[in-house]
Amino acid sequence: MRVYISGALKGSRDLVAARKLYERAALAVSQAGHEPYIPHAGTDPKRAAKLAPEAVYDSDMKAIHRSDAVLAFLNEPSLGVGAELGICTRESIPVLGLCAAQTDVSRFAIGCLLAGNGRMIRYRAWAQAEQAIAGFLAALQPRQPDRDSRVRAEL
Repeated sequence: MRVYISGALKGSRDLVAARKLYERAALAVSQAGHEPYIPHAGTDPKRAAKLAPEAVYDSDMKAIHRSDAVLAFLNEPSLGVGAELGICTRESIPVLGLCAAQTDVSRFAIGCLLAGNGRMIRYRAWAQAEQAIAGFLAALQPRQPDRDSRVRAEL
């Protein structure tokens, strides 16, 4: 199954650390036998700075619609992550929200996550996050997108 990894990029306080975190999550997804999609691999705000906003949106929207689930890192505020949570809620895409235990997360973002039957975990150590990711992925069923979702994914 395909798993989209969502997290702050453009607004991240430490983009290098953020990339490493998302890549660790991608490794956990791969080790669980699934296919990760990391947005910064193709649309990184620094490495692909000349990429048009419309191209970034198109690429990430297609990837979300093709995904069976999303891992959303909520450690930093992000307009992009918030939008992705809204899309997942609307499209009934399962989401696991992850954040460090001490993180102050927007109540709206948490509400959006939970309204879409998502789950949220706060981890103190990376091993806890890996465990949560493995459990979340083990419980997943391949998503059967409705006709409208398939049409949007082809755009």
